[in-house]
Amino acid sequence: MVFNCETFPILKTQRLTLRELKLDDAAIIFALRSSEEINKFVATKRMQNLEEAKDFIQTCNALFQKEKRIFWAITKQEEVLGTIVLHRISLTRKYAEIGYKLKTEMQQKGFMSEAITAVLHFGIEQLNLKTIEAYTHKNNVRSIMLLEKHQFIFQAHKKDPSFEHNRIYRFETNS
Repeated sequence: MVFNCETFPILKTQRLTLRELKLDDAAIIFALRSSEEINKFVATKRMQNLEEAKDFIQTCNALFQKEKRIFWAITKQEEVLGTIVLHRISLTRKYAEIGYKLKTEMQQKGFMSEAITAVLHFGIEQLNLKTIEAYTHKNNVRSIMLLEKHQFIFQAHKKDPSFEHNRIYRFETNS
């Protein structure tokens, strides 16, 4: 299937709706991307204010239009619990990377597992992806367990050139 960047894909699971980020989400995006606890295994710069969050949302939406990123807000009954993204999408290479963040109090409840299942299904069925990679810190045990639960395989031979503590996990379809 051809990626339709005209209509943002809304994904639904048993408990969740994955939807496009809105500028109204700036406060929660700021909270997720500035939290020391949530980002303790992430090397990216923490957000400093709501303006950075709004800029980030606009960048995500612009990259969607360019078929490079699909950044979903993970919601349950309108409350944003976290985010999940397919980024560095290459339809020609049938490749993307996946990333995610979840409010601390929402972790360990199966929400991210539900969201990953939906995003993997979308990536395979709608984008025809064959390879999805995840970069996670070597000490992020919960993330590693989540990836392994979803059949991501550790790539011992691959290194993240921008962050030496990351480990790369790969999901490949059989088709």
